[in-house]
Amino acid sequence: MPADARERSARAALDTVLDPELDEPITDLGFVRSVTVTGDGALTVRLRLPTSFCSPNFAYLMASDAKDALTALPWTREVVVLLDDHHDSDLINQGLAADAGYRGTFGAEAEKDLEELRLTFRRKAHAAAMERALAGLLRENPDLTEEDLHGVVLGDLPDAAASRALLRRRAALGLGVAPSEPVLVDEDGRRFPPAEIPLRLWFARAVRVSIDGNAHFCRGLLRTRYPESAADQSPRAGDVATPGRPVRAGEPIPLVVPSKENVS
Repeated sequence: MPADARERSARAALDTVLDPELDEPITDLGFVRSVTVTGDGALTVRLRLPTSFCSPNFAYLMASDAKDALTALPWTREVVVLLDDHHDSDLINQGLAADAGYRGTFGAEAEKDLEELRLTFRRKAHAAAMERALAGLLRENPDLTEEDLHGVVLGDLPDAAASRALLRRRAALGLGVAPSEPVLVDEDGRRFPPAEIPLRLWFARAVRVSIDGNAHFCRGLLRTRYPESAADQSPRAGDVATPGRPVRAGEPIPLVVPSKENVS
């Protein structure tokens, strides 16, 4: 396989790696600094983050997931993933090189193992995706009330990006994805009682707004820290200040609610 085809293959694999807090691919966010095919099956990927003090556990999870995704490619023989310009870069890079795992890398500082951390963020991503899908349904059906959502099942949702994103988040948690499954459920798939629906929706909305706000903020920070990263970021709602012009480094980023067709 030619080197350029291998690079495309590697970038496609990195598309599957999500920032656990922002619930977006690291490729869309501009976190992939470079992909270098250096020999027969040898690959080096460098990652960058918005600040030097991004949470070490988030940083490790993304770097570890990137290495796993690249190692799974049939043509890779040696995969090196390096995190640049982070206060724990040396520690994380050494741990990845030694395949030491999360606890082996951070030792006593690793309060939770990686799977516990991953589960926490998958639950948040599910709550946000559920709220996006239901908010879209309420907008399209003005006669539908929040209390009516108790009876809404997956088959009632339109074939839209938000609905497909919700199905992916449910599958990641092991929740049912059949058309007859209720939409408004907790992290274990239990349907909420009708009386709790307003509070549960409020909580899910708060989670979604937090994720969306952090995503806009981190994209702007990355462009400020690495101006060249703007070319590597995929457009999303709120990242265009005027039609056709990307937000420049250091420029305030408008915070808007993503449209249902702009959900990863």
